[in-house]
Amino acid sequence: MGSSSPSLTLLYSLIFASSVFLSRATLKVLDPENPALDVTPSRLHGHVFSRDVFFCERVKVSGHSRWKLSSYASSFRVTLAPSAVIPERLHSKIQVCFHRNASLGLCQCEKDDWRAVQKGLWRTAMSPYEERYVDVKFVGDTSGSVSIAVDEDLQQWRLMCLAAGFVLLLLASIVSSWVPFYYSTSMAIGVFLVIIFLLFQGMKLLPTGRKNFFYLSIYGSVLSFYPFLVQLGAGTFVLHQTSTLVNSILVNFGLSEEMHYPVYIFVLVGIVLAGAGLGYWMVRKFVISKDGSVDDEVAQFVKWATRIIASTFIFQSTFDTPLAMAALVSSWAICTLILKWWYRMRDHMRVAAAAATATTTEHE
Repeated sequence: MGSSSPSLTLLYSLIFASSVFLSRATLKVLDPENPALDVTPSRLHGHVFSRDVFFCERVKVSGHSRWKLSSYASSFRVTLAPSAVIPERLHSKIQVCFHRNASLGLCQCEKDDWRAVQKGLWRTAMSPYEERYVDVKFVGDTSGSVSIAVDEDLQQWRLMCLAAGFVLLLLASIVSSWVPFYYSTSMAIGVFLVIIFLLFQGMKLLPTGRKNFFYLSIYGSVLSFYPFLVQLGAGTFVLHQTSTLVNSILVNFGLSEEMHYPVYIFVLVGIVLAGAGLGYWMVRKFVISKDGSVDDEVAQFVKWATRIIASTFIFQSTFDTPLAMAALVSSWAICTLILKWWYRMRDHMRVAAAAATATTTEHE
C-alpha cells in the first residue's frame, strides 16, 4: 500500500503536467484585433497533491507594441461575464486570477490572488502595452462558459497631465528665481486667507452659523469626487455666505438697500488690499533677501518641489510604467536642451546690450 502511494503521486504529476502543456498549446489570445471571445473551462485536476477536481481555462491578453504611441494615454478594460445559463447563485463559485507570470501552472495562483465574480461581472484595467493572463476557475461542480472582452479606453486627461508636467518641468528653474511669481502667488493666497478668516468669524454672528458649518462639511465631502462641481459649489457657497453676512451687517446698521452695492464694492476692495498686503509681507519676510533677489534656499525648494510635482504629472500621463519612465527621461532631456539654449541666448543678448551701451558712451 505504501509503495503504491509514490506511483499515484507520479501519475497525478504526469496528468497535471500534460494538461498544462496541452492548455498552453491551445492558449486562446485576446487582443484589439480579437476583442471578445467565449471560454468554456475544461475539467482539470487542481493541485499535484490534491484530488480536488474543478474546471479551469487560461486566456492571454496581448497588448500593442510600445512603438504605437497613439495608445499612450489609453488603458485596456478587461471584463468577464458568466453565460446566461449559469444561475446567479453560482456566480460566486467562478473565480478569476489576473497575472503576468507565463510560467505559472494553470490555475496555480496564490489563494489571495483569486477574485470571485460579483454581481455577474468581473472587471479590471491594464496597460495597453502589456501581456497578461486570465485564469478562470469553476469551483465545485459548476460548469458552463464565460465571455471575456477587452476594450481600449482613451483617457484624454492623461494627455493633459503630460502637457502640465512638461510645462512645469520646463518652468521650474525659471519660476523659482522669478520675484513677480512669489509676489503674485502670495497675494492670491493672502486674499484667500482673508476671505476664509472673515467668513469663519462672521458666520459665528449669524443665528444659523453652526448649521452652515455642518452643511459645508457634508457638501465638501460629498462633492470631493467631482472636482468641477467642488469648484463651482465652493464658489457659489462662498458668494452666498458673503452676501448673507454683509446683508446681515448692513441691516443691523440700518442702511438702505441702495447702499448695499457701494458697500459691496468697498468691502471687496478692502479684502483684496488686505490680502495683497498680507501676501506682500510674507514675501518680504520669508522669501526675498536683502539684495532684492529670491533667497537661494527658498528658490531651491520651490524648484525641486515643482519638479517633483511635474514628475508626478508625467507618471500619471500613461498607464504603462516603462513608457512613463521613458516619457519622464525624454521630458527632462528636452527641457534641459531648451533651458541651455535659452540661457545662451540671454547671455548673448546681455553681451550685445552691454557692447551697445559701451559704444554709445564712447561716442558721447
